[in-house]
Amino acid sequence: MRTNKILFAILPLFLLSFLTACHSSDDNSNGGSNGGNQTPAAGTWKVSQFFDKQDETGNYSNYTFEFGANGSMSATNGSQTWNGTWGTGFDDSANKFLIDFNGAVPSALSELEEDWRIIQMTDVLMHFEHTSGGNGDTDILKFTKQ
Repeated sequence: MRTNKILFAILPLFLLSFLTACHSSDDNSNGGSNGGNQTPAAGTWKVSQFFDKQDETGNYSNYTFEFGANGSMSATNGSQTWNGTWGTGFDDSANKFLIDFNGAVPSALSELEEDWRIIQMTDVLMHFEHTSGGNGDTDILKFTKQ
């Protein structure tokens, strides 16, 4: 009988802590989201970090990127432009950002053609990661709004 009284005394505290832990909050700034259902902000973006076993950010110093609200995208390097598409999805229990260019592209752009896990996505920063299935290395891609 005493065990039942203790159980009934503890049960409300347990439920209260459970409900408090399930509270949802929006701590993102700049209207951002960690989810996969946001459109990149209009305007010009630059690769501010690309890491694939080593820092390869310099390979993108002359590129600018634009992401259209309709899923279109372009990468420009000087006078050359390559078109492609972007999209979001959910795979492997994660929100993903997918990049795909049309036709033949420079190797720097082909390295971006992945299903990137969304780490952070705001109006000024997009942070993605991709873990290789073969060796388990994690690639990092960050775009910063110009």
